[in-house]
Amino acid sequence: MINVTHEELERILKTLEEALALHEKWRDNLHRTLACQLPPSAADMAEDAHHQCAFGHWFYSKGNAHLLNLPAFRIIGELHQEMHGGAREICRRLDVMGKVPVKNYDDFIAQMMKFREELIGMQHKVSYTLQNIDPLTGAYQTSRLLPDLKAEQEKLKQSGNAYSLLLMDIDLKTINQNRGRHAGDKILQTAILSIRETLGDGDKIYRYGGAEFVICLPGKDVKDAEIVRETLMKKIGEALSELAGETPEALHIHYGVVELDYNAYLEELLDQSARSTYTINI
Repeated sequence: MINVTHEELERILKTLEEALALHEKWRDNLHRTLACQLPPSAADMAEDAHHQCAFGHWFYSKGNAHLLNLPAFRIIGELHQEMHGGAREICRRLDVMGKVPVKNYDDFIAQMMKFREELIGMQHKVSYTLQNIDPLTGAYQTSRLLPDLKAEQEKLKQSGNAYSLLLMDIDLKTINQNRGRHAGDKILQTAILSIRETLGDGDKIYRYGGAEFVICLPGKDVKDAEIVRETLMKKIGEALSELAGETPEALHIHYGVVELDYNAYLEELLDQSARSTYTINI
């Protein structure tokens, strides 16, 4: 599950677009240095050159510490550092020998192209995510649920692995009436964020409509899903405790667990799950 906000994804997408432009400008300047046999810049010769470029200033900033834990961003960071290492090596050889060996140049070009391809790939992923997540909660949008589950059903025909769905309906009617819709939205955002932060890498949460959500749990049977459900309810309660009003109110979360069957009609499967209620006082 991607644990960044809609606004943050928009900023990342804009930065990646700028990064590609800056990367191409940096590349052109470096080629000019090589072709005209100019003295290499101090920034390109520095041991921390990957921190000194415009992309590095953004990428390694304190505000991105949480992003650097994401595998895709770690890969970009490694490729970026490797590319600047290659650039430093050919600049050093140009400075010392007056020329750049073909192998060093070819290695650098390969590094540079790989970094650029990874940036473009990340750009496409972020753009896709922006188009398919709910801006308020960060859950995947309803339009993705049935197509994604149908694809999972096809996989189940081959694998036969367990796959469970956890349905949650957060009843905000009383909260909205007593505290206003803004308070209800805040509670919904906080609850879903706590879920997203708790789910495993392969798990996904979709907004099914209103305040109803479907959590997909691949590799887990109904018993496993119940354990996940208990953990999530506890995490939601802890997260919402900070939003408690002067007069505590009961927040009801209706839930159900059902195992995904590759022969089942998805709409009926979601509707037939038995619902229970978990109550949190906020």
